[in-house]
Amino acid sequence: MKSIVAKLWLTIIVLMIVVLSLLGFGLFELGKNFYYAQVTDNLNDQGRQIAGLYAENPEIFMNNDEINRFSQILNAHTIILNEKGIIQYCNAETHLFPGTVFQESELSRIFQGEEISKIGYYEHFDTQMLAIGLPVIREKQVVEAMFIYTPVAPISATLDSFRNLIAGALLASILIASVLALFLSRSLPKPLLRMNEVALSLAKGDYDQRVTVQSRDEMGVLGTSLNYLSEQLKKNMTELSYEKEKIENILIGMSDGVITVDIEGRVVLINPQAKHLLNMSNLEKNSRIDKDENLARLSSLFSGVLAQKEQAKEEIMINEKNLTVRLSPLFDPSQLILTGVIAVLQDTTREYKLEQMRRDFVANVSHELRTPISLIQGYAEALADHVEDSPVQQDQFMKIIIEESNRLKRLVEDLLELSRLQSGKADLEKEEINLFQVSEQVKEKYDQLFIQRNIKFKAEINQDAGTVWADKFMFEQIVLNLIDNAICYAPGGTITLTSARTQKGIELCLSDTGKGISEEDLPYLFERFYRADKSRNRESGGTGLGLSIVKNLVQAHGGIISVESEAGKGTKFSLKFPFQDK
Repeated sequence: MKSIVAKLWLTIIVLMIVVLSLLGFGLFELGKNFYYAQVTDNLNDQGRQIAGLYAENPEIFMNNDEINRFSQILNAHTIILNEKGIIQYCNAETHLFPGTVFQESELSRIFQGEEISKIGYYEHFDTQMLAIGLPVIREKQVVEAMFIYTPVAPISATLDSFRNLIAGALLASILIASVLALFLSRSLPKPLLRMNEVALSLAKGDYDQRVTVQSRDEMGVLGTSLNYLSEQLKKNMTELSYEKEKIENILIGMSDGVITVDIEGRVVLINPQAKHLLNMSNLEKNSRIDKDENLARLSSLFSGVLAQKEQAKEEIMINEKNLTVRLSPLFDPSQLILTGVIAVLQDTTREYKLEQMRRDFVANVSHELRTPISLIQGYAEALADHVEDSPVQQDQFMKIIIEESNRLKRLVEDLLELSRLQSGKADLEKEEINLFQVSEQVKEKYDQLFIQRNIKFKAEINQDAGTVWADKFMFEQIVLNLIDNAICYAPGGTITLTSARTQKGIELCLSDTGKGISEEDLPYLFERFYRADKSRNRESGGTGLGLSIVKNLVQAHGGIISVESEAGKGTKFSLKFPFQDK
C-alpha cells in the first residue's frame, strides 16, 4: 500500500473501529451492570417487603394463592427454606412441594444474616437464574431463608437489544467515519501531489513552477517554503550559470591552454587553446590522456603531481612545440582529499626560438664586429710599424681599413635606426612620392648588380596607384631594403614591383622568384637579428636588421606589411599605406 490516501484512510478506519469498539464494549458493560443492579435492587426491595410481611405473619403463605400472587407480581419464583434446606413454602410454578429438600449453596450465609444476589445455572429450572437470598428475622434471629429466583432470559433479551443498538451505532459511525476519512484523505494529498510536481520540475531545471498556497496551516507553510526554495534555486542557478559562462569565456579567451584531469587520468576540463597546443582536437571530457603516445610525457607529469601532491613546472616538446607546463594538485576543500590535477600550458616556442635567435645574433655580431676590428687593428698596426713602405700597398691597407670602418658604421647606424623607430621618436616629413620615379631610380641604381646576378627587374605601376604619401627618405629605405633582400635570395630570377589601389589605401607589392622562405621561418622574419638563411656569411649577408627596420618604418606610416612565401617558389612582400590628406 504505497498511496498516502490509502494509508491515511486505513489508519482512520482502524482507529475508529478500535475506539468505537472499546467505547461500545464499555457502554454495554456499563449498561449491563447498571441493568442487573437495577433489577437486583428492585428484587431486593420487594423481597425485603415480602420477607417482612412473612416474618410478622407466617400464616400469610398458608394459602398458596398468596405466594403465587406475590410470585406473579415479582415475575419470579419464591421459595422459603429452613436451616436444613427443607422447603417451607413455594409458588406452584416451581413444581416443588413443601417438605422437599432444595439444594442451595448460599443457605448458610443467609442464616448468618447476609443478603445475597447471584446469577447461575439451576438444574431444577434448567436455565440461568438471578437469585436473591434474604434472611427472615423474628425476634432478632434468622429463622428461615427466602429465595427469589427470576429467569435471566428476559434480562438478556433486553441486553441483547442494547447490544444490537450499540453495534448498529458502531457500524453507522464507522461508515460515516469512512466517508469522512475518504474525503479528507483524498483532499489532503492534492497539495502534496502538486508539491511533488514542483519538486520534480526543480530537479529537471524548471525553476518557474510555484505552489498555490490556500491555507496557513502546516501544508501552507510547506508550500510557502517550497516556493521560497524555487526562488532561491532559480537565483542561485542563474548566478552559477553566469559564473560558469564567465569562466568558460575566460578559458576560451585565454591564450594559454588549461586542462584538468581527475585521479584516474580522465579529462575533466579542457579549453580550445589546450587542444590546439596539444594538436588534439578530439580530446574531450572523460578522455584518458594516458592512452595517447603523443601525450606520454604530459601524462607522466600528471602522475608525478598526483603522487607528490605538490606543484610542478617543466618544459616539454609536443608536436614540435615548446610548451611550459605548470601543474597544481586539486583538493576537495571540505575533506582535503586529492581530486585531480590542473595544468596550464603556455606556448613558449616563439620565445624559445627568439632566444635561440638572439644567441645566434650574439655569435654573428661578435663575428661581424671581431672580423672588421681585427682587420682594422692589423692593417693599422702594419702601417704604424712601417711593415710595407710601398705607397700602393699602403693605399690598399688604407682602403681596407676604410671599408671595414664603413661596415662597422652601417651596423651601428642600423642598430640606432631600429632603436629610434621602436621608441616612437621617428619624425615623418610626408610628401607625395611618385612610384614611377621610384621604380626608375631602382633600375638605375641596381642596373649593374642586376646584370651581375642575372636578375630581371619589372615595374608594373598602376595609374590609379601611382603615388604614395610618405616620408621620402624612409620610403626609399623601405624599398631599397626589400630590393637588397630580393637580390640576395633570387639570383637568376625575376623581381617585380607592383602597385594597386584598395578601399583603404595603396598596396605596394615586391615579389621575387627566388628560393623562398620556409614556413617555420615566416613568423620570425621581421624579428631583429633573424636570418632565414643561417649559412650566409659576412660577405654575402647582413646582420638580420633590414626587414625589422622595414616593418617599423611601414608601421610608423600607419601601414601594414605582410609576407607570403613558399620554399623553392619565391617570396612576396605586401605593403599597405593608408590614404592621407596632404
